[in-house]
Amino acid sequence: MKAVATRELFAYWNDVRGARAAPERSDIDPGGIRSILSDTFILEMDPRRGFPFRLAGSRVCDLVGHELKDEAFADLWTDPDRRTIVDTAQNVADDAAAAVIGAVGWTDLARRVDLELCILPLRHRGRTHARLLGALAPVETPHWLGACPVTRFEMTSLRMIWPTGRRRAFAPTPDRAPPMTPPLHTLGGGALSAARRIGRFLVLDGGR
Repeated sequence: MKAVATRELFAYWNDVRGARAAPERSDIDPGGIRSILSDTFILEMDPRRGFPFRLAGSRVCDLVGHELKDEAFADLWTDPDRRTIVDTAQNVADDAAAAVIGAVGWTDLARRVDLELCILPLRHRGRTHARLLGALAPVETPHWLGACPVTRFEMTSLRMIWPTGRRRAFAPTPDRAPPMTPPLHTLGGGALSAARRIGRFLVLDGGR
């Protein structure tokens, strides 16, 4: 991970979850991530509404120039990345995985900023498909950031991480069947044979 915020959030989340697939929402102490709190957000696990923001830190809101609460996270992204973002968020919840996404943010004046995003699963009152914890931060901060809002996001890379070292799915919720994601095709032995497509990215099932 390149950005400080994504590294620190992942480390905190991984520590708090312990031996569990994911921590509870109530386990997340804002004081434990004080230095990066402005870069973090929480999404509601609602694909039909585009994963609306429940909470968004001030630097995340400043990045786009407005308050994000209740706005659809998926709507920040252009096609075909919107579909990829939805699929990725669903995979995070289904597999108790971490997604690390490289992105480029564009302003209306064609200024660009390289960004890194991580999305992590959260339980909420015992439910697995309930909340997603994330961080969004620039890899390097240009002087204009915060004064000129980013209006378009494009994905440049996608990496899935299974903290346990292998894919590990949550137990299915009563209203949701386990996901069926067979390999896209066989590319070879070992991890390559587990390659699958998420949106326009080919992701290899791996470990840390």
